[in-house]
Order: sequence, then structure tokens, then C-alpha cells
Amino acid sequence: MSFFEIRNSACKTHTLSVLASALLLTTPTFASATETKTYTEVKEQGRVLFDKYGISHELPKLAISSLVQGEHLVEHAHRTLQVGDEVRDSSVYLVKNTDSKGNIDLRIKYNPEELDENENLLDEIEAFTRTEYRLRDYAESFDSSSVRVKEIDDNKVIISFDYSKYGLPQDIAYFRFLNVDIELIDGVPKRMLITNDKPFNHHVYKVENYRQEIEFHTLDSGKVVIASKATEVIGTSKNKPMKMTSLVEPVAFYEDDNGVQVVNEERLQEVSDPRMLEASVKLDRIFPLMGDMVRRQGIDLPLPFGVSVAYRNQDMDIPMTDYVIGGVRLNDLFDPEDSVATVKAESISIRGDVNILPFWNVFGYVGKVNVDANVDAAYTGAAGEYLKDKLNDKLPGLGNALCEGVSALCNSGRLNVPLHLEYDLRGAGTTLSVGYKEFFASVTGTYSQTRLKGMDDWGDGIVTVQPMLGYQFVDYRAQFFVGAEYQGLNSRMQGTVKTDDIEFDYDVGVDIDQWAFLTGVNKQIGKHYNMTVLYNKGETRSAVTLNLGYRF
Repeated sequence: MSFFEIRNSACKTHTLSVLASALLLTTPTFASATETKTYTEVKEQGRVLFDKYGISHELPKLAISSLVQGEHLVEHAHRTLQVGDEVRDSSVYLVKNTDSKGNIDLRIKYNPEELDENENLLDEIEAFTRTEYRLRDYAESFDSSSVRVKEIDDNKVIISFDYSKYGLPQDIAYFRFLNVDIELIDGVPKRMLITNDKPFNHHVYKVENYRQEIEFHTLDSGKVVIASKATEVIGTSKNKPMKMTSLVEPVAFYEDDNGVQVVNEERLQEVSDPRMLEASVKLDRIFPLMGDMVRRQGIDLPLPFGVSVAYRNQDMDIPMTDYVIGGVRLNDLFDPEDSVATVKAESISIRGDVNILPFWNVFGYVGKVNVDANVDAAYTGAAGEYLKDKLNDKLPGLGNALCEGVSALCNSGRLNVPLHLEYDLRGAGTTLSVGYKEFFASVTGTYSQTRLKGMDDWGDGIVTVQPMLGYQFVDYRAQFFVGAEYQGLNSRMQGTVKTDDIEFDYDVGVDIDQWAFLTGVNKQIGKHYNMTVLYNKGETRSAVTLNLGYRF
């Protein structure tokens, strides 16, 4: 039975407003802060062998990024791509210039007749060179524990190693499947051969066989540079056989101390032709601040900006402790200890975020919350007994007749009040995170508010906190984590209810457990996408959250 009907449009500050605020997804932004070997470990292991044979610690990077071999240089790149029966062939020049502050100006110069009209090679080169730029200051990219030496004879030595699985970002993480052999003749690097030990995915390609051969050349200054970098990739693309070959060769080096080192005069003249078209590659990004400094320590950072869509489904059982309606305590009429409110809420929100610092993410969000609730109150029958005694005193038997006619008034029973409410949602939050190798820790805090649909005023805010510890499965770019979730819900719910011309205040005591267990998994899908699933379980609530995000 129901004594009144709650109408959504007439409720200014409803009981469940603060509960709805707690239904927001507070998915952290994972910094993928997995670290390479420390400087000391590298020095004690891989550095010792590299130093013994006089190999520069920059040499392994040349397979990943040719931009590390000079501040001012010109390169020529030629690529042939065959997918099924279709063959595409293109050539371009890359011109790199570095100013006194270390800022790089990178330009692509090309003859349109040497670009295949059916492929977006310039876009691919821009993405590739942007990656190379990010890698120029990485810590040693090789796994120091994997360094091996094989002395063939007195003049020839083969040094082998694997790339680190910790320090490489998602878009070139396939390097962790590659094996490297450096060939030294009379102590001078002559060749580096890179092959894969297992198939891997690279962009839209499924690679079965990967082979890259780098020939080295020593400049007059004694600096070792790339003479040629030849790559052959065999696999499939969209279930069609694929073969890609590329050849990158230097044209000229411009050194402050040693002047111009021209490697190919004919190509230098061609790239200097004013009729060549030019495209600029934007490399520098403002966020995250201090990003380059962190990358030099071998820490992989996610892209700085993100948007995501989150869906959350939460169930709550809320025990009652006290009833005050219109300033009158009604615990004699309704037994709080035998009353409970069951709340089922669904929320969907859109969030935008940015990594201000490598370990600090801030975000804001808007969304909608739908709440279906049922207040199951234990009616004691005390009101009927009171009226029965009063009426019997006035007229014997009148009170008994009232109770016989309206038995629900005099007998104990259950009072169910169903509610359906819709809210607007807004809020902001921040995530702090740290990591070491496969392990990471983070804490996310949010402040959110809700507004009943059709109303102008926003309800009281609520704070949510999620501390977590996690483990990253590096080869799968996935993180598993456990922790807790705090929802700062008040022990009393207060507000005003209007129904037609009747208006009254309420103040209901509740017994809510503010902490709940939290576990979940986050999976990176390629360079830009990620999916997160969270599960919460506490004494008074449980929730499942799904988040789909895109980073750029």
C-alpha cells in the first residue's frame, strides 16, 4: 500500500540524488609506466660487453630510428608494397634539421610522379617519423640481460641481443619479437641483421617473416652511420599475401665540426631541385609536460589526449536506521531495522582527458543516470492501534470496527514505494600513477553532481576514490589490477517531496558501507584504442563498468 506518490518533476532535492552521483565510472588512465632496466643494471650487464668491444650504446637504436644518427641529415627512402596482385612503388626524401634548442624540423620532399597514386605514403611516413622522433631520446632500447658474444675468429665477432619488452611504446612494440646480430670486423661495426623469432601483428599486416639488414659506414670524423637499411616483410594483409621491401639510404650529413659529408651527390642535387614538393611533419607536442625526460628513462607513455564512453550498472541494498518526516520521528510507525531500499542504477557518460604530466591525468565528464528504486518499509501497525484505542474510548467498538474495515491500518505489514528517476550527471577528476617494470599503482579521485531531469538546481556533490595496484602483461599490452572504491555517501539522506499540494521534508538515516572491493582488466587495442572492465563488490553494493576509449 502507498500513502503518497512521488512525482519526479516536483522533487527539488530527492533522496536518491546523492546516490546517483556515486554511479559515475571512475576508470583510471593507465600510464603504462613500465620501466626498462635501470642504469646500474645496464652498466653491469649489457654496457660491459658493449664497452668491451667498443660499440656505441646508440647503435641498437638505429634499427628503430635513423634520426638518432645526426642532427642535420638528408635520407632517401624507397618502398615497394605488393598485396595480392597489386603492386605499389614510391620514393621520397626526408630532410631533418635541428636548432640550437634541440627542436627538430622534419620535412618530406618528393616528386609526385614517384608516389603511387593509390596509397597514402606521406601519411604513413609522417606517422613513422613522428614515432622515430619520440624514440630519439629513449633509454637503451636493448635488453641488457640478452646480450651474447660469439667470437668467430681474431678479426670477426658477432654480438647478439634482443630488444627490451619494457621500454618500447605500443606502436613499435613488435620489436620485442626481434633478434639482432651485430657483426664487427676488426672492432668496427659493419652490419646489423634483425630477424623475428615468431609471427606478430604490425598495423594492418600479419607478419610471418621479418628481415632487416643494416650496412654501416664510418665517416671521416670516425662516426658510425647507416650506409643502407634494407627491410623485407612477408605476411598477409586482409587475408591476402603481402610482401613489402624498403630501402633507406643517407644522402648527406651536416656536422657542425666536420662540415658536409656527402654520401650521394646525384641524389643531393635531386632533392635540392626547387621543383620538388614539400610536406612538413609536426613532431613536437605540448603534453605531457616533461614527457621527453621520462622517455629518456625508458618509460612508455600513452598518447596525451583521450575520449571515452563508459557504461555502469550498480545495485545497492540500503538498510534504514531512522525515519524523520516533516520534523517528526516515525520510528514507532515504521521499523528502521526491518526496512531496506533496493536501488538499481544505470549510467552512461562521455569523458575527455589529458595527461598534463606523465604521471598526472585530469578529466571531465557528462552523462545520464537512470535509477529504479523500491523502498521496502516495515509498517508496525502502531498508528492503527493508537486510533483504535482512541475511538473505543469515545464509542466502544468503533475502533474495532475501523480496524476490521481497514485491516492494513491496524496490522503490521510491508510498505513498498517504487521510484523511477532520471538524472543529468557532470563531474571532474584526476588520476596519479607510478610504475616499475610490470607493476604499477594508481589512485583516481572524482567529484560528481547530479540534477533531476527537468530541474535547474544541481544536487550536493560526492567524492569517489579508487586506489589500485596492478600488473602489466607486457606481451599482450594488458593490465590486471585490484584495489578498492570509496563512495563518500552520507549516513543521512535529506530532501523535500512534493505531491500535488502536499509538501514535506524528510530526513532518513541509512547504513551504507562506503568501501567496496575493486578488480578489473584494461586492454590496449593497437595504438589508439583501449577497453576497461571493472567489477565492484561490497557489503551494500555491487557494480560492473565497461569503458571504451580512444587516445590521440
